[in-house]
Amino acid sequence: MRNVAVGGRRLRAIGAAALALAAISGGARQARAESPGALLRCVQERYGALRDLSASFAQESRVVSLGRPRTRSGTLSFLAPGRMRWEYGGPERELIVADGERLWFYRPERRQVVVQPIDAAFTRQTPLLFLLGRGDFAAEFTWDERPLEPGPGGAVSIALRPRLETPDLARLVLEVVPGECRLAGTLVEDAFGNVTRLAFTGERRNPGLDAALFRFTPPPDVEVVRP
Repeated sequence: MRNVAVGGRRLRAIGAAALALAAISGGARQARAESPGALLRCVQERYGALRDLSASFAQESRVVSLGRPRTRSGTLSFLAPGRMRWEYGGPERELIVADGERLWFYRPERRQVVVQPIDAAFTRQTPLLFLLGRGDFAAEFTWDERPLEPGPGGAVSIALRPRLETPDLARLVLEVVPGECRLAGTLVEDAFGNVTRLAFTGERRNPGLDAALFRFTPPPDVEVVRP
């Protein structure tokens, strides 16, 4: 059960990243974002015009019960509509694939894959639903409309509060580069104080990704778990 819980935290963090890559609607207009609300709209418009996207990510997780941070890194890919692939490198490799209908969480060293229908894996407040075109910033979150101060790297932070707080999601922060309306990172905090940060680099827009990347077939020697 602990392995499933840890995997759930990782999926929620990934879902938060997917929120800002949502592709809800709109064209590629680069609006001048003077407020959090305008910047959020600009982010949605930017990513809404994409067919696909790839990037690298670095992740830092701080779990209260462990008392020390854990860092991971890897690559991510998105393909409209509603498909994604996250590959974690290092000695403990992991692969997460959403094929539009199911979500696969594969751990090669454990010879196990957990698979669920996407609607069963996440509640309405889970930010992953924004990637699937089923969410709306204003409907699901609130924020303060106040001036944004750029950080050391030029990005600004927008703190979002879920209208309906759940144990999985108490706070979401988006780090956005204003002039480009580009997502630089996310922070997710749950009701227990566990925090996961994701930072994105090397973003490639519309690289022409192969749809086969977003299909997963379990190897014959792997246990398939259906919660």
